Amino acid sequence: IYVALKITKVTDEIFLKVRQKNLSSNFDLTFKDLFIAIWTTTPWTIPANEAAAVNPKINYVFACDENNNSYLFAKDLISAMSKKLNKEFKILLEIKGSSLANIEYKHPTKNKNCKIVIGGDYITTESGTGIVHTAPGHGIDDFNVGQKYDLPTTCVVDEKGNLNEYSGQFKGSNVLKNANDLIIEYLKGKNLLLLQENYKHRYPYDWRTKKPTIFRATEQWFASVNGFRSSALKAIEDVEWMPATGKKRIYSMVVGRGDWCISRQRSWGVPIPVFYKKNGNEILLNSEIINHIQELFSEHGADIWWDWDVKNLLPENYVKESDLWKKGTDTMDVWFDSGSSWAAVCEQRSELKYPADLYLEGSDQHRGWFQSSLLTSVAVNNKPPYKK
Repeated sequence: IYVALKITKVTDEIFLKVRQKNLSSNFDLTFKDLFIAIWTTTPWTIPANEAAAVNPKINYVFACDENNNSYLFAKDLISAMSKKLNKEFKILLEIKGSSLANIEYKHPTKNKNCKIVIGGDYITTESGTGIVHTAPGHGIDDFNVGQKYDLPTTCVVDEKGNLNEYSGQFKGSNVLKNANDLIIEYLKGKNLLLLQENYKHRYPYDWRTKKPTIFRATEQWFASVNGFRSSALKAIEDVEWMPATGKKRIYSMVVGRGDWCISRQRSWGVPIPVFYKKNGNEILLNSEIINHIQELFSEHGADIWWDWDVKNLLPENYVKESDLWKKGTDTMDVWFDSGSSWAAVCEQRSELKYPADLYLEGSDQHRGWFQSSLLTSVAVNNKPPYKK
């Protein structure tokens, strides 16, 4: 969809430059209305909009139609825009994308203003308007731009694919069902919709359900590798790798390894034993909690995390405040499960030993089991879990 966002304020630098450059007889700068034409292929993310991004290398124009409404979009798209919108445009001003930063516009569904920001080469003139709707909570490029400009990372979709309270009046609609239609109808009603048309492009689908993937920015748990990366690299040197090329392969992966995201949003797996404050940002996770949960799991199994109430999971001295907390629903990365088998299996069984004489698997495990085993073992005991 193409959305026109009315500019409510232009920062002094941009606004004044535009006004001063064009106070001549060649241009009529008495705008009836001034709009930014932005483009998106995911209408359901419109409530999460925090900016509109431009490519600093692209030339843009302020162009006026026959009704004296003016629009900002990429110059190379003026012919396409004229054809799509059935409008004749007259260029009032041509300006580089790098000079558009900080122009403000009114959010299309919320009572707040947002700004134009400088994006990257992912913004092209192959389609759209050259100005991309940016929702940091729902896209990788959007998220990266949001981090650069310290934009809010607004996630408007819950784990079931339904729009949440941050989506405003669209709460309860579903991304894969009715959210797009409801938001498009809203934009029509507010006279903000320029055009709606079908658009084919490459988009990731889930191979199991054959449904589109929904991108969501969510909080995760990480294990920092920085504190023991050098020890892990040294441990690699102490292992005999067969074939010898395996050493170079795993070394290259570990040396560039970032923090390890150890949490997953799945309905199966070993739960991360953390409690969250209801209606707050506090968390409850310490050695006492972990040791207590470990003892309960050893006796009753990990499924009690899902089956038992919070008061039955907390240590005795926390029970009186159990109503303040709720259980976390994240599970541990399965690579952490298999990667800790040196402790859960080799160390626990008298007929085995740690470090193991040999870990045997395919070369793909330099990225998986071999590496997760190495990292957990070095982090805890500062040595590799295997000799070969």
